[in-house]
Amino acid sequence: MRLVSIKQARPGMKVGRTIFTEDGKTLLGVGVTLTERLIQGLTRSGIDSLYIEDERTEDIVVEDVIRPETRQTAVEAIVKTVKQITNSNKLARKVSLNEMGLLFQQACNSILDDMMGNQQLLLHLTSISTHSPSLYHHSVNVAVLAAAVGMSLGYSRSQLMELSIGAMLHDIGKVQLPPELLQKQERWNEEEQEIAKQHTMLGFNLLRKQHDISLLSAHVCLQHHERLDGSGYPQGLKGKNIHEYAQIVGICDVYDSLTSPRPWRKRYMPQDALEYLFGAGGHLFEHHLIKAFSKHIAVFPIGSSVVLNTGEVGVVCRVDPDYCHRPTVRVLKDGRGNDVRVPYELDLKSQINLFIVGFEDEELFSLEGLVQPSAN
Repeated sequence: MRLVSIKQARPGMKVGRTIFTEDGKTLLGVGVTLTERLIQGLTRSGIDSLYIEDERTEDIVVEDVIRPETRQTAVEAIVKTVKQITNSNKLARKVSLNEMGLLFQQACNSILDDMMGNQQLLLHLTSISTHSPSLYHHSVNVAVLAAAVGMSLGYSRSQLMELSIGAMLHDIGKVQLPPELLQKQERWNEEEQEIAKQHTMLGFNLLRKQHDISLLSAHVCLQHHERLDGSGYPQGLKGKNIHEYAQIVGICDVYDSLTSPRPWRKRYMPQDALEYLFGAGGHLFEHHLIKAFSKHIAVFPIGSSVVLNTGEVGVVCRVDPDYCHRPTVRVLKDGRGNDVRVPYELDLKSQINLFIVGFEDEELFSLEGLVQPSAN
């Protein structure tokens, strides 16, 4: 299979990987043949890309480190909690004290079990994105990324649970923001941003009252926008005053946000998001946490179409985690843009004169450079 932008999707193509709705239900299953109507529906749903089946890449399998049913369980836990909150008049007290923590413990246990059973996939977490911009899937993505970092740091099972539950609930306070703010399709202005910043404290006040959710998980919600140099919010904490869990979730939150589409911009390329994070090392986030995070990110995801310096175009078919910038590429087009009769593979680790200059489908990505965070 290979990844294409929704603008490249054509009637007759077959879906290569399940597409989910924002609340975790299956929208289109593997093997469904696209029609013009289905493509238009995906576009309206905010889906900017999808995997399609292709006989030239049929053996390239893009696996998720967590099973679809695990993702669905996690998303449903968030959806159920959101509904409980929004349907409540006394927000913090009306949420089920017995059920809320249990829901997320079950969801995060399943996530951790799946991840520990797929150690190889942990080395390049490039396929967790559902290509859906929803809050629910973002929360699950951040939980998976955070758990991977925790594993690489040698966290115990109980620490991983605290971290992943905090990660999954890091944005739960947004549910209590004005609906018109959350539904806005343009960037927030300064006044709206100040209102939005309240989500950290709102979420913390909700979670700290839940007897079966760790206070450390609640502090992830409170502190995930704090930064080492004191430039974050809501308390302007510095250095070691920010819990490590919150720093990890902050890194994962930034990465997943940058590499996901927004109504006002396209997604950024993985390497641009990683470069931004490394630029933030030492003043926004701890260096060692960014390095631990980067071990799990393949700059060129399996299934993506890339362009070589020779002009050849191909699909990334294998990634060596020790050489994530030098994947193996299956060439489908020659340097003149013509389809090759028999696709061939180039291992960029051994072909040092070859390198990737970009993605073929630049329509999918924002080409505007990310402003490096200031060290001042």
